[in-house]
Amino acid sequence: MRPTSLILCAIFILFGCGSDETPAPMEQMPNYFPDAIGSRWIYRDSEGLQWTREVSREASIEGKDYRIFKDTPPLAEAELDFLNSTYYRVTPNSVIYTVSDKITDYLQTELPKAVQDEFAGLELTVAVEPFAHPELVFFQIPLVPNFQWDALNIKVNGNIILQNLVLLQIPFEAHISVKGEVIVEAPLETPAGNFEETYQIEYQTEITHTLFSTEETIQGKETLWFAPQVGIVKSEDEHRVTELIEYSFF
Repeated sequence: MRPTSLILCAIFILFGCGSDETPAPMEQMPNYFPDAIGSRWIYRDSEGLQWTREVSREASIEGKDYRIFKDTPPLAEAELDFLNSTYYRVTPNSVIYTVSDKITDYLQTELPKAVQDEFAGLELTVAVEPFAHPELVFFQIPLVPNFQWDALNIKVNGNIILQNLVLLQIPFEAHISVKGEVIVEAPLETPAGNFEETYQIEYQTEITHTLFSTEETIQGKETLWFAPQVGIVKSEDEHRVTELIEYSFF
């Protein structure tokens, strides 16, 4: 046999010469959270309010690429709603929201209410000390029933300022915690269609304010139903139930 023939035969043997087996395709993780710009979800709540959520554009924050949600018409801010973030990003292992603005807005809005009786008639403003850019882990991929995780855990300090006078300040500390749990996987029927695979996810939010050495704790609960490759198809809290009625992706 010629040397050239020997070399060719060796190559064919190394790369499966004579084999009728085909390589198994690599398993691909489903696109759990659609993030293409232009993707749209239309929701309606139990009071008949309807709105559209759309992935409008992308932005970079501290070197990380985020997608930006746009709600039409804009939604009113809920007291403990850290799950309704404007900015999010999808990684191979998780879906993450950025909540810096949510935390600051909450503290500036809610903390003055805690001392309004003691300082009635005075102007109260809240100065929040700089804090690390926090992210809330919406969920991890893939979703697994009975799985629990700490979605958010952060402490923030600052001062309530009276009459805009620096000498009249009340220091505070706020501890914000959100815990998530995948309760169950089950089919779900919504106005947008029947989904054979949805995951019911429960989030427990707890916020503890410390003012005048006194602690006050506020708690809230929200339940979401998530369909892989579709998104949030239903949500429920103590105020209302919201369902998906239509969606389209790009």
